[in-house]
Amino acid sequence: MEPGTSGRGRVAGAIVGWTLGVLGFAACAVGVVALAFMQQAGVVRTDLLGAQTKLSFVPQIVANRDIDGLNQVSGEVLQMTERADAGSAGPLWDLASSVPLVKDNTQAVQELTAMTRELTGRALPPTVALLSASDFSSLAVEGGGINLEPFRQAEGALPEITSAFTDAKVVTDGIDRTNLLPIVTEPLDQVAQIVDQAAPSLTLVQKYLPSLLAAAGGDGPKTYLVVFQNNAEIRATGGNPAASSVMVVDNGRIELKEQSDSMAFYAAGQAGRSVLDLPESTLALYPDTFTRYSQDYTFTPDFPTTARLFESLWNRTDGSQFDGVMSIDPVVLAHMLEVLGPVDLPSGEQITSENAVKLLLSDAYQRFGDAGDNGRSSDEFFATVSSTVFSRLAGGQWNPIAMFDQLTRSAQEQRINLWFTDEQAQALVTEVGLDGGLRSDNAASTQVGIYLNDFSIGKLEYHLTTAVSATCNAADRTVNVSMNMHNGITDDITNAYTLGFRNSDYGLPKTTMMLNTLFFAPPGATITAMDPGDGDITSLSRSGVENNNIGESRMVTLGQDENRTVSYTVQLPSGPLGPLDLRHTPTANDTSVSIDASCDAFLAGFPE
Repeated sequence: MEPGTSGRGRVAGAIVGWTLGVLGFAACAVGVVALAFMQQAGVVRTDLLGAQTKLSFVPQIVANRDIDGLNQVSGEVLQMTERADAGSAGPLWDLASSVPLVKDNTQAVQELTAMTRELTGRALPPTVALLSASDFSSLAVEGGGINLEPFRQAEGALPEITSAFTDAKVVTDGIDRTNLLPIVTEPLDQVAQIVDQAAPSLTLVQKYLPSLLAAAGGDGPKTYLVVFQNNAEIRATGGNPAASSVMVVDNGRIELKEQSDSMAFYAAGQAGRSVLDLPESTLALYPDTFTRYSQDYTFTPDFPTTARLFESLWNRTDGSQFDGVMSIDPVVLAHMLEVLGPVDLPSGEQITSENAVKLLLSDAYQRFGDAGDNGRSSDEFFATVSSTVFSRLAGGQWNPIAMFDQLTRSAQEQRINLWFTDEQAQALVTEVGLDGGLRSDNAASTQVGIYLNDFSIGKLEYHLTTAVSATCNAADRTVNVSMNMHNGITDDITNAYTLGFRNSDYGLPKTTMMLNTLFFAPPGATITAMDPGDGDITSLSRSGVENNNIGESRMVTLGQDENRTVSYTVQLPSGPLGPLDLRHTPTANDTSVSIDASCDAFLAGFPE
């Protein structure tokens, strides 16, 4: 080995060793920095998820008007979000923002933490102040009605709360998720879910709260007609609307002024006279009694038409004018009794949430029939029950939050329909789907449904159970809607008032349900198939158009203990469509509603 070789090798070795040492130190340094960054990111993530969890408790805390609890949660969330916001800044985060695959995640976390801190700081303090100043736990007032003062105070607080959530939604919607890691998307998705649910609701409340206060008599008395739909004799939006009450609302206080039934219009000479001019194409869908007798005003699944029929009838009868028309059914009453508790009737028995539907829609006919025992008719029994329950409601000793939950449940079951003469109030109920109307276009929703109208003239449908489902074919742009039906009437039901009066004219047993079954296609769509295609009694088939919706009516007979499925297929029009809205006739029993995953395309609006 030459003398110079060994020296050069030592120098080269030293250089290599030094270089490796530097690289090793750099690697260790990078590792330490990376570890420190990951620790900070983990703390930020923990704080964000913790804040999200606590925020999820806020609605129930507000509902319970737990001011101390809200103050505590508010403080904890503010602390977490401020710590997360501070933890997502500094040199390490600046360094991470320069790394191509990391910067998107770093930026997303920074935007999310800043937004959460801003949202919490802006929205929770006015919410606490509002609850502190208003007693939402005492909404029910003695004598019947709702205390409007808390809602008036809410008008002042809502703009700031709504603005905070609206601004937060802009941030969460604007974060690009393409390159985000699960460790980032998890807290982002959870916080975004809260914001996405709250922002539209708050905007809606702020927009319409003045109209709601006015509708509740905040600016002066309002008069409403309340229609009770009898599901035992089924109609498209519920049932035979023979019974009704006039209700006056003044500054939130409710007073029942008058009770009436269909016989009053016979006595006044109004029965048999058409009270509203409708297009011939609409009248073609229904029996000719539709606009002439109040018992049949609910043949249409378009509740605004029903409301205008009643408004015109009362005006012709005694000059009455209403600010709105509402309808409920006995199942709504049963849901309300879950909050009110058992109510003692003059007869000595109790009506409860468990027996209300059976008592009103089955036992009453077995007990009283048409003429009734001791001179009492079933209609008189209904009037007694409704006035007694209303008196209990007017007492004000019930939980308003729990009552709101039961009314929401009833609305989801399509059992509540509202119509107002005030345009803003009507716009609200239409937007939230409480108007019970057929849509004239597909912008907000693409509406399909199957509706039932009793033809037998009886009270058989107390024993009807149904289930509704929809499946879709996005490629063909078709929707298929099915309804499974079962007639569960038993042999012990013998009174003539319940059994089918008209059945013998068609050679059918009196226990057989005769149902005019309505299939509707949304505007611009066509019905391409129906089952049954011609109906069980071909002469009773009808076709027409209502509010720009093509409709077909087919007679379907359903014998005792029989199961049957009816269905139809709709070819949708070209162009964008709103989300799928599956409607049905509410029965005296729960109706199962299912929409297949094949219809998921509707959730974001059907593609062109």
